[in-house]
Amino acid sequence: MKRSFYLALVLITTLVSCNRTKSPDVKGIEVDFELIPFYEELFAIAPDNFQYEAERMKEKYGSYLEAYSMGIIRIGSTEDEDFVGNMSFFLAYEPNKEVLDTVNIVFKDRDALRSKLEKAFKHYRYYFPEALIPDVYLHISGFNQSIVIDSSWVSISLEKYLGRNCDFYERLAIPVYLRRFMSPEKVVPDVMLSIGMTEYPYNSKTDDLINQMIYEGKMRYFVRKMIPDIPDTTLFDFNTTQMEWVRNYEKDMWQMIVEQKHLFDNDRMVLQRYIGKSPFTYYLGQESPGGAAIYLGYRIVESYMKRYPETTLADLMKINDGSQVLKEARYNP
Repeated sequence: MKRSFYLALVLITTLVSCNRTKSPDVKGIEVDFELIPFYEELFAIAPDNFQYEAERMKEKYGSYLEAYSMGIIRIGSTEDEDFVGNMSFFLAYEPNKEVLDTVNIVFKDRDALRSKLEKAFKHYRYYFPEALIPDVYLHISGFNQSIVIDSSWVSISLEKYLGRNCDFYERLAIPVYLRRFMSPEKVVPDVMLSIGMTEYPYNSKTDDLINQMIYEGKMRYFVRKMIPDIPDTTLFDFNTTQMEWVRNYEKDMWQMIVEQKHLFDNDRMVLQRYIGKSPFTYYLGQESPGGAAIYLGYRIVESYMKRYPETTLADLMKINDGSQVLKEARYNP
């Protein structure tokens, strides 16, 4: 019994230690941003009174309100004749009120959210000194986009992060494998992932599996640098069993991809089956997690950065040739 407990403790310690990466000292770095609970002010307006508040909201929120109306809740431009009526209907829609109540419970501690964002933004400024730190809006979208980015702001759809066991997701028939991405701990990682993908979009001349793997791996490497203590399970969207599986079968996964000659395959279906969100990775069996090839891409990037420690994170993010990274990484799982 004691021996079993000791082995379990060693396993837990190993899993936790694998989640750590050396963190730079960012205490002295200043970041200036606002955390704006837009949804609170919007839903504080009675639907019948929005006609009297519309101009004030336009003046206060300007282009953000336009983006929210047009691109997030998709009711049309703030300049449309039916804008007031459409927004009044959105505010009066009963399910939105229920969502609002749940959001207020799950995200009642906005100081904690701000602290986590600030820490991530400090790391962002450390690695990218000239980077613009965006203001962060909080909104309710009717279960549309999770994260929306503009040149000077990021906006978060809070109802997409209410916890994997949230009853709304059951009612909406969202697949169980997707619900694990919909928890509060994913907010800041998703913000940073979205920033990374916006600043460094996929730009490979050859759109094949290795380039997709390296790009997705680079993005997870970026997120880890922004959030050094992020657990592997959160970074890769795997549960604990799936995380152990990809670690145990890393070599086998790599050999299978090479043997099947998929590495330089550009068939969209093949790429989706390795990279896309799904219950499992089609070619790797039902015990594998969906998107398992992203983990391999991350491991190749890790190998590359260990061989070339002089490479800055900014340098890495600018590399668009996955084949070059693979060749120079000398990846050998």
